[in-house]
Amino acid sequence: MVVVTGQNKVSGNPDDAMSSSDAEDDFQEPATPTATQAGQALPLLPQQFPEVVPLNVGGMYFTTRLSTLRRYEDTMLAAMFSGRHYIPTDAEGRYFIDRDGTYFGDILNFLRSGDLPPRERVRTVYKEAQYYSIGPLLDNLEDIQPLKGEKVRQAFLGLMPYYKDHLERIIEIAKLRAMQRKARFAKLKVCVFKEEMPITPYECPHFNSLRFERSESETKLFEHH
Repeated sequence: MVVVTGQNKVSGNPDDAMSSSDAEDDFQEPATPTATQAGQALPLLPQQFPEVVPLNVGGMYFTTRLSTLRRYEDTMLAAMFSGRHYIPTDAEGRYFIDRDGTYFGDILNFLRSGDLPPRERVRTVYKEAQYYSIGPLLDNLEDIQPLKGEKVRQAFLGLMPYYKDHLERIIEIAKLRAMQRKARFAKLKVCVFKEEMPITPYECPHFNSLRFERSESETKLFEHH
C-alpha cells in the first residue's frame, strides 16, 4: 500500500496507489464462502423423494411408500414430504425425523390401512398423532377407551362451574390439614349440589325436605354462595 501525502510524488503504477479508507473497504468485502459453509447451506431447489422412502425416526428405521406419507394432505408428514421443505438424511441416506420412533409404526399402520393401536397404546399413539397433526387418527382414537371415557368425563366437568378453582382450593385445604396433623394424607368431606329448581316431580320431595324441614339456622348451612 502506498500513501500519498502533500505534493510529494511517488513513483510507480497509479493504480497501485489507494487511500487507507479504500483499503478498509476492500478488506471488509465478504469473502467467498468456504467449502464447509457451502456444505451447510440448504438446497434452494425443491427436494425430490423416491417412491420408496427410507426413514430414520429417532434412531429407528422404517420403510414406506411416498404415497403413504402423503395419504392425508393436512398432516405434518404430507407437508414434510411435499418437496417444499428440506429434510436432512443420515449417513445411510435415510430421511431423518427428530422424534421418538417407538410408536411411529402405529402411525404408519394407520396411514397404510387404517389400523388402530391396541388399547394399552392408545394414549401414547394419540400424542404422536397430535404431533404429526393426523386428524382422522385423532378422531378414531377419541372413540376408543380410555380416551372415550376421558372425553365424557371432561364434558361432564364442563357442566360444573369453577371446577378447577374449587379443586385447587380443596387440595390446598387438604395439604394444610395434613401438615397441621403431621399426617401423610387428610380426608375432606365435599358436598356437591345443584342450585337450580327441581326439573322433575321425583326431585321435588327431596328438594323440599332439604329446603323447608330444617330450622332457619340449619338452612343457612346449606346455602350456596
